[in-house]
Amino acid sequence: MDILILQTSGQELQSSSCGNPGVPAKGILNGTSFNVGDRIRYHCVAGYTLDGHAQLTCVTSTSNVAVWDFPIPICRAEDTCGGTFRGSSGTISSPDFQKDYQSSGECTWTILADPGDTISLVFTEFQMDSKLDSLEVEGSDPPMIW
Repeated sequence: MDILILQTSGQELQSSSCGNPGVPAKGILNGTSFNVGDRIRYHCVAGYTLDGHAQLTCVTSTSNVAVWDFPIPICRAEDTCGGTFRGSSGTISSPDFQKDYQSSGECTWTILADPGDTISLVFTEFQMDSKLDSLEVEGSDPPMIW
């Protein structure tokens, strides 16, 4: 295995490539270069909606490792919400996020982790109608309901 060493700001960059991040099921990847500074774009085949960031950029992390700035998005069938998620990081959003969702909509996501792993939920934007909406997180003792 060869390791490319680049000099940046007096610190060694262990690799200048993030590597091919892969393509989600029903997804399409545009971009063939995966080095620091390169950008790639994702979109989905007809009938599927991209959930996550459409554009990823290969950046240098604080530990001087080349990494993608966001997790790989997923493609989900249009007009559906919920599913099973497994991975070290990712994005979950309601259908057509940024637009209002339909009345009486229900999303149920199952997040799987290995025994001993910790699941952290970080909300970057979250709005609920106080009379009609709720969020329930099970798996904690007791379950949390907002």
